[in-house]
Amino acid sequence: MPEEKVSFVPELSINGRLHVFRRYFAAPGEFDSMEVDAYVVASKRYLIVCDTLLSPEDMAQVMEEVSGELHGRQLLVFNSHADWDHCWGNSYFSGSNAAPIIAHQHSVTRLRSVDARERLEYYQPRYPQFEHVVLTEPTITFTDGLTIHGGDLEMRLLHTPGHHADHSAMWIPEMSLLLAFDAVEKPFPMIEDADGAPALLATLEQFLQLQPQRVLCSHGKTSSPDMINKNLAYLREIEKRCRDLLSQQSASTIASEQLGTMLNYSFDEAIEQVIEKGEEVDRTYYSEVHEHNIRCIWQWLTSGS
Repeated sequence: MPEEKVSFVPELSINGRLHVFRRYFAAPGEFDSMEVDAYVVASKRYLIVCDTLLSPEDMAQVMEEVSGELHGRQLLVFNSHADWDHCWGNSYFSGSNAAPIIAHQHSVTRLRSVDARERLEYYQPRYPQFEHVVLTEPTITFTDGLTIHGGDLEMRLLHTPGHHADHSAMWIPEMSLLLAFDAVEKPFPMIEDADGAPALLATLEQFLQLQPQRVLCSHGKTSSPDMINKNLAYLREIEKRCRDLLSQQSASTIASEQLGTMLNYSFDEAIEQVIEKGEEVDRTYYSEVHEHNIRCIWQWLTSGS
């Protein structure tokens, strides 16, 4: 079992331009294990921290690793979205370490929500690594998108909903690099809700149009652009099976708990084209994601019926 700390990931990093950091976390009963990646992008003008992991202590480790890169550059922070494993390190960038934190406007709403506060209240007494987490909002927000002109690189922040309404990605055309965060995932991403189903399909189609040579996702240890195609094929397969079922009988006759069985699309079948033989996958978490995705796509397709 990996040690619960931040580690540098050299195989995904690009010397002098992109630094990848990974945080491992285990929560028995919720998921077998979780690994989440964050990035530091170095342009001529800016050093941009992309996501802040689980705690301010995580960010202290990251900033110690990249401190030599700060000379002559302004520090910026970007939150891809307001999920706890992507922004609970925000409070590091306050006080003497203050830096602008950029995110979609809806991230502010999410961080002010009862749900965000209750999750933190649930985690803090159970896991000591969250003791010093303070919910910290972005200081600069956008809606449709934002471009950061780094002198030698353009960092284009794209609103890419579906996983969550506030989800955003970063496209760096000079590097043909897409930081997809949670919109692309191995074995597959999680849809937020029924409205998120068509939104995530559109987001993945948008990614394909960019034709990136490298795609990094927050969970999955991959840089393959083909993961976009695999995620899209997975979601389209659920959509197809739902439509086929709807052509045979009315939605009103099908209970939500019967969907997985009636679609005949098991978790094992869903991952067989994505996971190599012998490769580990968090079955506790992703089997629940699979059932959730089925319900979201079904609700999307039947919302007008």
